[in-house]
Amino acid sequence: MSKIKKLAVLCFMILLGSFVITNSVNAESKYFSYNDLCYNETLLCAQHHQSMYGSTYKLITEINITGNKSTGNGATVESWHNAKLAAILSNKRGTLENYGGSDVENLPVQNAIWNYLGTWRSEVGYKHGIKQDFVNNSKGNFNTSIETEAEEYANNYKNGNLTQITDKTDKSKIKVTQYTEGNEQYLRVGPFKYEFPEKLSEINVITDKNSKMEIKCFEKRINDNQYSKYSNINQIKSGNEFYISVKMPTDGTSQIKKITVKGKANVKHVTIKFWESTSMSQQNLLQYNYSNEEIDINQTFDYNIKILGVIKVNKDNIKIKLQGVGFYVQNKDTKKWVKVENDTVSYTDKKEDATEFITDKNGEITIKNLVVGTYVAYETKNPNYGYEIIKEGQEKSITVDKTAELQIPNKQKYIRLSGYVWVDKVFSKQASRNDLYKDNDYDSNDILLDGITVRLIDKTTGKVVKEAKTADGGKYLFTDVLVDELGNYHIEFEYDGLTYTNVIPHIDKDNGSKAAENSSVRDEFNKGFSVIEGSTESNKGITKDSAGNPKYDLNYNIDKNKHTSTLNNTGLYPITANTNETGYVIKDHFTPGQEEIKYINLGLYEREQPDIALVKDLYNVNVAINGYNHIYEYANRFNNQGEYGDGFNVGVKFGNKYGNMSYTRAIYEADKEYTSSDKSKELKVYVTYKISMKNESSNLQVQVNNIVDYYDSNYTLIKTGTGIDEKGNVTGDISNSGSQSYNDKYQKVIINTNSKIEHNKSADVYVQFELNRDAVLKILNDKENLDNVVEINSYSVFDTDGKVYAGIDTDSNPGNAVPGDKTTYEDDTDSAPGLKLVVADKAREMTGKVFLDSTSNELKTGEVRQGDGMYTDGEKGIKDVKVTLKENIESGKVYEATTDENGDFYISGYIPGDYTLTYTWGDKEYTVQNYKGTVYDKNRYDANVTNKEWYKTDVDTRYTDAIDNYNTREKIDDEIAEVTNKTATTIDKMDSTTPTMGISVEYTTTTTIEPTTDKFKSPDFKIENIDFGIVERARQDLALRKRVNTFKVTLANGQVIADMTIDEKGNIYYKHPSSGCDIVGFKVPRYNELENFISTLSKVVPSIRYVGWDVVLNDKGEFIVIEGNQYPGVFQVKPSISGIKQGDLPKYKKYMDI
Repeated sequence: MSKIKKLAVLCFMILLGSFVITNSVNAESKYFSYNDLCYNETLLCAQHHQSMYGSTYKLITEINITGNKSTGNGATVESWHNAKLAAILSNKRGTLENYGGSDVENLPVQNAIWNYLGTWRSEVGYKHGIKQDFVNNSKGNFNTSIETEAEEYANNYKNGNLTQITDKTDKSKIKVTQYTEGNEQYLRVGPFKYEFPEKLSEINVITDKNSKMEIKCFEKRINDNQYSKYSNINQIKSGNEFYISVKMPTDGTSQIKKITVKGKANVKHVTIKFWESTSMSQQNLLQYNYSNEEIDINQTFDYNIKILGVIKVNKDNIKIKLQGVGFYVQNKDTKKWVKVENDTVSYTDKKEDATEFITDKNGEITIKNLVVGTYVAYETKNPNYGYEIIKEGQEKSITVDKTAELQIPNKQKYIRLSGYVWVDKVFSKQASRNDLYKDNDYDSNDILLDGITVRLIDKTTGKVVKEAKTADGGKYLFTDVLVDELGNYHIEFEYDGLTYTNVIPHIDKDNGSKAAENSSVRDEFNKGFSVIEGSTESNKGITKDSAGNPKYDLNYNIDKNKHTSTLNNTGLYPITANTNETGYVIKDHFTPGQEEIKYINLGLYEREQPDIALVKDLYNVNVAINGYNHIYEYANRFNNQGEYGDGFNVGVKFGNKYGNMSYTRAIYEADKEYTSSDKSKELKVYVTYKISMKNESSNLQVQVNNIVDYYDSNYTLIKTGTGIDEKGNVTGDISNSGSQSYNDKYQKVIINTNSKIEHNKSADVYVQFELNRDAVLKILNDKENLDNVVEINSYSVFDTDGKVYAGIDTDSNPGNAVPGDKTTYEDDTDSAPGLKLVVADKAREMTGKVFLDSTSNELKTGEVRQGDGMYTDGEKGIKDVKVTLKENIESGKVYEATTDENGDFYISGYIPGDYTLTYTWGDKEYTVQNYKGTVYDKNRYDANVTNKEWYKTDVDTRYTDAIDNYNTREKIDDEIAEVTNKTATTIDKMDSTTPTMGISVEYTTTTTIEPTTDKFKSPDFKIENIDFGIVERARQDLALRKRVNTFKVTLANGQVIADMTIDEKGNIYYKHPSSGCDIVGFKVPRYNELENFISTLSKVVPSIRYVGWDVVLNDKGEFIVIEGNQYPGVFQVKPSISGIKQGDLPKYKKYMDI
């Protein structure tokens, strides 16, 4: 609502006074001013932000809401929205002063109505005739807690929390007890528990006879036998337990079927008048008042409470029916004894007055019409042989819904328990186990196992009741076992958990196993063998659990002749199996009268144990020097596995042949002696070993956690990994401990393989070492044999599911080898063949020939004098030519030789590197002016320039392999370009050089497969037929011929009387033979334009600097381009004819470089 300035209000009031408002004849009307709205606490605005100056209002309807029900204008509506509106209006509106304002804008109730009245009208109000325009959509200024509280009230009303009685009685706890007060007998029934909104006013108990029971009182329980009465029913509190005492029925009633409960509840009540302004421009109003109204509530609950019941006492009604057993029966709560006369039940305080009940031939007694409660049966006699009288009373509660059956066990006191333990074996026909002891004629391999501990365990206390060991064929027997405790007993077998585990149980068969290991126990047992390691003593070892803590000590029996360590298992690794795990319940197999329960057996089978072996061999040796290397591959143990027994057979591995084998690697003397300021170029030998770890188990997975590698102290450890590439580099990094000192001869490294290997599979590890030049020299001088020994240092075992498995290698103890002492080696150990380094008895060699390439002695004009570019038999060798092999680096190695009488040379002892071979030649006989290097095919030369190993190609075809120095040849030609009687030459030597030769460590490829030691010989490294041929240069025969080319006669007056051209044959032409134009004096048309045109063309492809253009001038005067030639043919007289050895290139070049 907006505030109106006083002047506007006054004007409107004057205007309003001039109108007569006519209401409906029957409608109540009333005048309300703005002042009324502000100060009448029962008035509320229905339309927020609607003006109000004062107006006559008509009452359109009056509505009453009680709880969630609204009535008015002929309609009755039950709705959650009514409950919420009633809750909102059950708050005092308050005055303006209460909320610090001059109008109703800040009143909580007013804002709540603005927020909600429109929703209520849409859901309910329209049914009472309230039109849509009575309210508007303008919400209040703020949300109020009144609305939240109102919604909570409406929800509680809807859920019945405000108007319903709820039964919270636990019917399973209801008991009926009988007691006497005065001369009357009563039944106390309960406890009951009800939840209700206000208070209870009345309770009625309805029986199965549809009659009301006479209620004596209501009570609450103080303790087991004490109750306190409520003086009035309305003292019972909601949610509290209470009891109902009723008079003992005499009409044959046996059950309580229903209980009706009545109470009171307070709900909110509001009366709302809806006032509509007769002026369309003014807002509508609500007028309300509120109160709380008490209503009646009631609920009926169904029960099935037996107040008289039946008890059946059964004396072990299983197989043996004990007849004639006597009992007295007492009500536990009232301490009264049961007496039956003429089928009428009564109760007496004295036992001697009670009835002694005797079991019939079925071992039963049945007593009907007992008051529901707890009864105790006391045994008085038992005439059956071998059974004891039960002195303690046996109690049973008669429940509300069924006959109570009290089963009293026979008191047979003792029984015997027996069984046997066997080891289940594979039988021949099926080649498998059947998990049963000798189940058929073929199953004859099973054996009975003595010495197994058997215990009778009380599972309630965990204590051992009896203990025995299997003997006389795996049998055991327990005597004097208490029958009463059979349900608490189970049998436990203790045996070696490393060697055995249980077979699949068959508790339904006499020859089946009745016990099994607990899976958690087995898992924990297995985890105690998470890691297997050796010890400082060769016959000791330890296991570690999953946390890495030491668990078990291991003792081994060592057989050095067989190279084995086998676990000395004396039962230090026990595990148990028990009947609980199979569901075999001893008590279930007991029949009263039975003297012995037999066949409580345990079947075992032998657990597979792992077998891990490894083999090691020298995989390759990589010799590196001066930027070149060569890989020598060995690994004979892997390459010849058939001969080597797959490398895992200790008889072969440590036998005379393979146990003492070694490899020899020759080092060239030149490589050994080579030194450099750049130490990286000096000789280095990289030695790589391959280690293969094999899981020889049938089904188990193994993980080799780490191996220990003992290596010669001369080695420097470089890398450990899982693979090796084609260049001999170890790949797939594996972490290791780094080098550790072991003794004077060996260093050691722990390699963390962590290799998980499937059964019958293997995994490989590569270990690479380095020998620098100093180490190589030491080994050569001392003639040492380089040894390398490896052993599995730690392993783990897993089952087929990948879970930890308790297993010890069948024939090896990890980490117990002593390097150098082969008697300590087992199949988890291997010693690689020794490596011997020797100086090669041969050096690298290079041979070749300088020869005179043959040419024709004839003088042939216009032809080039040249040989065929290769040496053939009979061609003359040239002696005293200096041959220089030089490394292509500054201060590189230089090796020299001189050709002999036959032109042959020999160079040896060079190291690997990039070289060129230079022939320095020229003497009086073979001058550099008259001779040159013979022809070297351009294609072959281009190929050789890019192939450093060109000298290996087509070796037997003896091509010339060098070309003259171009600069020197130019200088020589310049000196003899013009020959006079004073011409002198200053150059008498020519260097002719080969393309670069890349010379590696060995002549063959970068990798070679090496034989074993008994086949070793030093390698041959010979570069042959590096030849060079010279050839006589072209001979010159000079002749001078002169002829007239053109002839022209011109008179003094300028008249041409003769103008002709003469060709080489002497033919005279005055005009062009094709066009008929005068030849002499012909002027090319538009020549200047043509030059400009050609200049433009040359810029189309500016990167081509030299082009010959063919251009035609057509009849239309257009320049037509025929083609452009990058290499145009330009006529030039051959130098052999003209004697001019200066080409035309300089002429063109000065333009090309513009």
